[in-house]
Amino acid sequence: MAMHILFVHQNFPAQFGHIAATLAKQFGYRCSFVTQVPPGISDGIERIHYKTTGGARKETHYCSRTFENQVWHCDGVFQALKARPDIRPDLIVGHSGFGSTLFLRDLYGDVPIINFFEWYYHPRDPQNDMNFRTDLGWPISDVKYQRARCRNGMLLLDLHNCTLGYAPTQFQRGQLPMEFDQKLRVIFDGIDRGVYSSSVGDRAKRQAGDSVHLAGVEVPANKRIVTYVSRGFESSRGFDIFMRSADLIARQYPDVIFFVVGADRVAYGGDPDHTQGKTFKEWTLAQH
Repeated sequence: MAMHILFVHQNFPAQFGHIAATLAKQFGYRCSFVTQVPPGISDGIERIHYKTTGGARKETHYCSRTFENQVWHCDGVFQALKARPDIRPDLIVGHSGFGSTLFLRDLYGDVPIINFFEWYYHPRDPQNDMNFRTDLGWPISDVKYQRARCRNGMLLLDLHNCTLGYAPTQFQRGQLPMEFDQKLRVIFDGIDRGVYSSSVGDRAKRQAGDSVHLAGVEVPANKRIVTYVSRGFESSRGFDIFMRSADLIARQYPDVIFFVVGADRVAYGGDPDHTQGKTFKEWTLAQH
C-alpha cells in the first residue's frame, strides 16, 4: 500500500504543493491536502476543504486575537478530517503558526507530525518585522510588542506537539527556542531550476526587434522592461524603496516601462497604523 502523507495549510499550494505533486506523480504516494481552498483534485493531490466557524471578536483582547483565530483553525481542520474516516495518514506535514495540526493527535494518535516553522517572534530585536525599517521613523506602540509575544503561543504548542520541526534557513531556525533544538532541522525551500534553465530562458527572452504584450500593454522593441513582483505592497517588502528607485531609473532612462505585480495589502509590519488612513501603496504613491 502506498504511503499516505497529509499536508495541512490554510492556503494551497503554499510551501507544500510542489513536493506533494512530486511525491504523488513520481513516487506514487497518496497525498491529501487540508486547506481552506475549495475541494478538488490537482496534480494528483486531493484537497480537503476545512472552514472556521468562529474567531476573535472586538471584545477579545488585542494580544490574544491571533491565538483565538488559530484555535478555530485547529478546530476546523479537526472537524473536516473527523468527517473523513478514510483519511488515515502515515505522516502529517503542517505549517506551524496557524495551529492547524495541534488537535490531530486526537485523531491519529502517534502518527508522526512534522511542522514547518517560518518565524518566531523576538519583539524588541532589530530584525523583527516591526523593527527593521527604522529608516521610516515610525513609532511602535507597546501593545504591538505585547501582541508579538503572545503570537508565539501557538508556535510553542506546535514545538511541543510535533515529532520534528524544520525551518528553511539557519537564521530562522536560530530564532526558535534552544530548548527544542534537538527537534529542529534546516531544510531549504528549494528553487525550481527549470524556471531558470537555458531553454526556458531562451523562450522567455525577448528577441531583438520584437515587441511584446504584457498585462494588455504593448511594449515596443525599443523599450526596456523593469518589474517588481511581490505578495503585497508593503514596507517589509520594500515597495517604497522600489518606487524611489524606479523614479531614479526613469529619470536616467526614459525608454523604460515598469510593471508592478502584487496586491494592495500588508502581510507583515502593520503599515496602515502610520499611513494616515491610506494603504501603504497609496501612501507611497502620494510621496512621489
